[in-house]
Amino acid sequence: MRITKRYLVFPIDRSAGERSVSFTVAGQLVYDLTMRLTANAPDLWAFVDVSRFHGMEVAVEAEGMPLPAIEQADALDHRAPLAAEERPLLHFTPRNGWNNDPNGLVYANGTYHMFFQHNPCDTVWGNMHWGHATSTDLIRWQEQETALFPDELGVMFSGSAIVDERNLLGLKQGDTDVILLYYTAEPISRLSAGRETTQCLAWSTDNGKTFVKYPGNPVVPTIANGNRDPKVLWDEASARYVMALYLDSDRYALLHSTDLLHWEKVQELHIEGDNECPDLMLLTADDGQRKAVIGGAHGCYQVGDLRDGLFVPTQPVRRLYLNEYCYAHQTYSGTPGRVVQTTWHRANVEGTPFSQELSFPCELSLHRQGDEYRLFLLPARELQQLESAGETTPEAVRLPFLCSLSLPEDGAPITLLLGGQTICLDGQQGIVQAAGECWQLPEPLAGSEALIVADRYTLKLHLLGGAALLALPVRWQAEGLTPEEAASLRQAGAVIKQLAPAR
Repeated sequence: MRITKRYLVFPIDRSAGERSVSFTVAGQLVYDLTMRLTANAPDLWAFVDVSRFHGMEVAVEAEGMPLPAIEQADALDHRAPLAAEERPLLHFTPRNGWNNDPNGLVYANGTYHMFFQHNPCDTVWGNMHWGHATSTDLIRWQEQETALFPDELGVMFSGSAIVDERNLLGLKQGDTDVILLYYTAEPISRLSAGRETTQCLAWSTDNGKTFVKYPGNPVVPTIANGNRDPKVLWDEASARYVMALYLDSDRYALLHSTDLLHWEKVQELHIEGDNECPDLMLLTADDGQRKAVIGGAHGCYQVGDLRDGLFVPTQPVRRLYLNEYCYAHQTYSGTPGRVVQTTWHRANVEGTPFSQELSFPCELSLHRQGDEYRLFLLPARELQQLESAGETTPEAVRLPFLCSLSLPEDGAPITLLLGGQTICLDGQQGIVQAAGECWQLPEPLAGSEALIVADRYTLKLHLLGGAALLALPVRWQAEGLTPEEAASLRQAGAVIKQLAPAR
C-alpha cells in the first residue's frame, strides 16, 4: 500500500495471541511489531505512526494469518478515546497504549519534556518506542508525536536527556537550544536480530518537534550483556559529562565524556538491593553541603561525593520507596535550584485504551540527620496550584484530594480505609501494613507528619515527613468517600484539601 496518512489503524483483540507484523519497502524489512490482531470485532485500535514512510509503497504482512482490514488516518480519533471518566485526574497517561519508565526528562527552551517507554500497539509491554509529552507548568501535559522508533539497532529502551548548553555538537540554530536524547537500543526485534545492546544518541534542533538519530550510533558499545538506561549529567567540578549506566545484577558503571560523543568507562559500583534505570543527581543539603546521590529503579539510593567525576560513597545504601508500585524514577535535567522527579506507577487498569501511568512530579531534598543524609520526597510545589482555598470535610471531598496527618505523639496506631485498602500505621513500632504486606521503617512514626495524595488508581503516602514513600493501587466505589472511608480520616484527624484535576 502507498502511505498517504500519518497512521495505520490495526484492529486488536486483547484475548488473542501475539504475532509478528512486518513492514517492508522494496523487499527490505524496515519496521516490525508484535500485535494481537483480529479479523473480528476489536476491543482496541492500534494507531501506528508511519509518517516517516509517507509516499512510499509499504508491504504489511502478519505472521500466520491474512492481514485484517486496516485503514489510514491523519489523527487519533474516537477509536482512541480520551474518555475523561476513565483517566487518572492527577497523573499522566498516553492517549493510547501501554507506558512504563519515564525517559529523557528535561526542561528546555521554556518547556518541560517528558518522554516515556510506550507501546502504541497494545495495553501490554512490548514494541518499545519513546512517547513524548510537553508542559509549561508540570501540571497539564500535551501528548506529542512519537519521538523515537525502533530501528536496525533495536527497540528503544530507557535513557535520559540534556540540553547541549555548550553547543559541543555544533547543531544549534538561532536561539533554540538543542535537546540530546541518550537511549538504549535493545536488539529484540526481527529488524535488529543478531546485534548487541548499545547506547545511542538522538537530537532535536526544533525543541522536540522532530528528532534525528546520530549517524555514528552507537556512542557506547556493549560493556556487559543487557547494559542499559544511560543517565547523563554535567559535572561542573570536573568539567566533564558523566553517564551512569546499568550493567547487570546490582552493578553500574560511570563513563566520562568531554564532547558528548566519545565515552570512556571509568568506574564500576554496586547499589545493593537495586538494579536498572540509574538516576544520578547533585543536591545541596539543608546544611549547605553539595552531595551526589545515585539510585536505581527500585528506590534505593546512596549518598556520596563526585570527585574528579568519580562517585565516592559516604554512607550505606538507603531506601526511599517501601514497595514496588513506583518504579524507574528519573529526575529532570535543566531545573537549577530544584530536583524534580517523575516515576512509573504500575497502575493496571482493565478495559481502557491505556495502561499504567506516570506520576505527578515530586521534589527531592537532602537532609542531614545525625551522621547521615536522607532523601525526602514530596509533591512538587506546583500541586499547590490545584488546592482548594480552604479545608474540606471527608464527607464532601471528591477525587482527587490531598490530606495531611499528624501522627499521635504517643505512637497510638492509626487505621485508614481508602480505595479498598486497609492501611495500618503503628507509630510506636514504625511499622506500616497494607495490601497484605508489612514494612519496617527506619524510625518510629510517632509525632511525625504524613501526606496522602489520592487519585483514581493510585494512593501515595509520604511518611516521616517525606523520608519514606508507600504507593498503593486503589479502586474507589465512587468519586467521593464511603461512610467508612470518611470516618477513618475523621478519626485520624486528617486535614483535607480538595484538588482540581490536572487538566
